[in-house]
Amino acid sequence: MYPRRRLMARGQWLFDLRPHRLIVFHGAEGVLREVSGDVPNPLSAPVVLAALNESADVWVGSGDRRVFSVGTDASASVQALPRECFDLITDGGRLIGTVVDGALKLATLFMTDASGPQWEPVALPKPVRATHGYGYSEGSPPRQSPDGAFLDTSPFGITVVEKGRGRVYVLRPGAAQPEGALQVEPGSEQDIWRAQATPHGVLLLLVINYRQTALLHFALDGPLLGSLPSNDEDEDEDDVELTWGGKGVCVLDSERALHFVQDKVLLVSLPGLQVLETLAGEWPTFVSVTPAGPDQWWVGAEDSDALFLLTAEPGQPLRIHASNRQVSPGAPLMHVGYKMPAIHWTEHSSAPLTVSSPVTETWRATVRNDGTACEAVRIRVSGVLLGARVVDVSVRYRCQPLPMVEEHRVNLVGVTAGLESGATAELEVTFKPRSEGSGPLTITVEPCSWQSQGKAWQWDKEESRVLAVTGHPASAQFLLTVE
Repeated sequence: MYPRRRLMARGQWLFDLRPHRLIVFHGAEGVLREVSGDVPNPLSAPVVLAALNESADVWVGSGDRRVFSVGTDASASVQALPRECFDLITDGGRLIGTVVDGALKLATLFMTDASGPQWEPVALPKPVRATHGYGYSEGSPPRQSPDGAFLDTSPFGITVVEKGRGRVYVLRPGAAQPEGALQVEPGSEQDIWRAQATPHGVLLLLVINYRQTALLHFALDGPLLGSLPSNDEDEDEDDVELTWGGKGVCVLDSERALHFVQDKVLLVSLPGLQVLETLAGEWPTFVSVTPAGPDQWWVGAEDSDALFLLTAEPGQPLRIHASNRQVSPGAPLMHVGYKMPAIHWTEHSSAPLTVSSPVTETWRATVRNDGTACEAVRIRVSGVLLGARVVDVSVRYRCQPLPMVEEHRVNLVGVTAGLESGATAELEVTFKPRSEGSGPLTITVEPCSWQSQGKAWQWDKEESRVLAVTGHPASAQFLLTVE
């Protein structure tokens, strides 16, 4: 399971999500906010987002009790959502969430109003069997591999996709329960599914084995309304052009949809999925699409902060151009605590430092261990001026000289005793000129522990031990000039 982002916009706002990461774009600039602390590896649950009341509230999270409310001010404090959801989305003033069981099967579909205190379960209809014939063994017993319940939205409703169970539900805007559901051949771990509601049913994008692509349009009672590529039995197989590298889908209105593939964008008709227009473009990763105004959509690629503005006016050619926006760091969304050592600067400077012969200069800083205790601390001073013998370096840690050993001609490394949780330590790095030069210098304080490298057949020999970084280091870089 790969991490997924969703982009949603209301008015001037655009929200860009990755695991434990949020960028709020407003006007020409964006604010980056991340979860701080020991964030675990992303689970199978996706990062989620929902915008309410013209972006008066933005809900984000990763499905494991990290769901937040962020106000219209991008720097506003966050509040925990009282309900744990696997995925989350909005429908007007409502929040819609999925809850999965321990096997990652959809357990309940919930909805609530904007305040979020009362989550009501939604009755799910029995899925209607549908077939498509693209890359799967139709007619054989389905092999289910549940992987969660993902949500997506279009002007015509919300879809709930269980790829691993082959189920797709469609909840119309404002409806109390899904209008219908489909049961198709489940997808495998190597497949990617996307689904969006249309006025006729549901548009389903299948990317089989990360490559072969099919775009299918189903009615909610099962019939296939259209497909791309076509599966018309009267059409010669040699004349059917296969589609590869599907990267996204977006329902524009009741008559048009966009299909992003690896090297182009296809504008297709609804319900029959006839290609109306082709726009060249490279889409190496999956994209998310969200409205940007009348006949305009923002397009954001996964694993990239680059945005594209797409214009798709009825009767006019598709137009798309890049929109580069500056992103500045913002306050953490929240702090989840530390389960390992975490060294941070409490006092330090990254300003350029100049040393003029024969006078020495000292760089001073203070570190604090905000996490658990560490067994040892390793201090590393790195820079090309060290290897070029332009400057001599000496280090004092906790007011005591620290012996430093040369490493790879560009590092000086010293190891000292550990640092307790909550403890602080003073660091002094003194520079004595030997020649002239200028270049970047990095000073890093690493929390470490000794780890054995002994082999099973070396039980009768002394085990070798190595020092390994086992926490969050603090690092500072500045320009050093020696004259």
